[in-house]
Amino acid sequence: MDDYSIFIGRQPILSRSGEIYAYELLYRNSEENCFPDINPEQATIGLLINTFLTVGIDQVTSGVRSFINFSGELLAQDVFMSLNPDQVVIEILEDVEITPALLRRLRMFKEAGFTLALDDFILQDQYITYSQLFELVDIIKVDFIQTSITEKHRINTFLKRYPTIILLAEKVETEADYQLALKSGYDLFQGYFFAKPDIIQSAEIPSNTLIHLQIIDYFQQESQSIDQLSNLIMQDVSISYKLLRFINSLAFDIPRQISSIKQAIMMIGLNETKKWLQVLMLHELGQDLQDGRVKALIELSLRRARACELLAKYKRKPNKDEYFLTGMFSLIDAVMQRKWEDILPLLSLSDVIMDTLNGKQTEMSSYMELIKSVERFDWETVERLSRELAIPRKELSHIFLQALRWSQGIEDEMN
Repeated sequence: MDDYSIFIGRQPILSRSGEIYAYELLYRNSEENCFPDINPEQATIGLLINTFLTVGIDQVTSGVRSFINFSGELLAQDVFMSLNPDQVVIEILEDVEITPALLRRLRMFKEAGFTLALDDFILQDQYITYSQLFELVDIIKVDFIQTSITEKHRINTFLKRYPTIILLAEKVETEADYQLALKSGYDLFQGYFFAKPDIIQSAEIPSNTLIHLQIIDYFQQESQSIDQLSNLIMQDVSISYKLLRFINSLAFDIPRQISSIKQAIMMIGLNETKKWLQVLMLHELGQDLQDGRVKALIELSLRRARACELLAKYKRKPNKDEYFLTGMFSLIDAVMQRKWEDILPLLSLSDVIMDTLNGKQTEMSSYMELIKSVERFDWETVERLSRELAIPRKELSHIFLQALRWSQGIEDEMN
């Protein structure tokens, strides 16, 4: 198995007519179709990162909504308010303690447009005490294996007071279970009788642990600037990719005209970016993966990015940040082992960057070809392009040495 593979489990939830109403998304860390021994919060964070920031929610769910488990701790984090309520059903785990604070929080999610579901529902005392919960909840899931006939009857009787709540029968494994659920007024169905969870596999982009530590250190500083944060993010292809996916996947109504990491941060807002990064850092820190091929591609991507930027700076181009992003993402298809046409729509990049990466002729194309020619030791093409672009060989050598040092993390602050 590739060390850089990621996995997402999904199981369809069907309507009475047999159509797919949604998928429940499940954290997986291997091809084994079972929940691994991992903290529930970490599982949900990993699932959200893999789904929204790496693979792409549309490719996971084909446009229908996704049920995602949330613990009480995760519901309290503001960053998850940025999820798109048209894409996500918040599934509240059965062991979440219902409190006035939680109800206030759920009301905020509800006002933001989210659909709320209760997982593995049984009539606990806390539900009787906080009956206001059922004015907020849209869907209740009942485990058809674990829940007794008597308990199912009690649930049906109790929920007659709340006729707008939809009942979902989960772990339906037989025709008899399905028929009982239909007769009992259930409208949604999930279980092995219909389909086992399937596994979606994709490639992850490895991250730079040193940069993660520097970002965490940045959070502790009293004085924080967008320039400082953007310079840190620009040194990590994985974070840069996920930042653009964050904009494109979540609840930000932003046109695809991003030309720099700094601009992306400004669009989201520094505080929102910091909240998201803190979650990402805690999830990924310490995942020291060792695939040599991918590490080499990442270093080459960073070297290209810096070389592109320095060439643009030497030529006094006003859009050197676009040159940087073009170089950074020029190998993303090889890193992720996916086709360009699958990757580029996931990113919120300016048209000139998109066109260059797609192989169209742009103002950047000759500079990218020059960089690739140096990498291939194609000195005849290097000589021709450096002459056409009016870049002396001495200056070109200096730029590539700077790019090499920067990509290896041994250059001082960016100029």
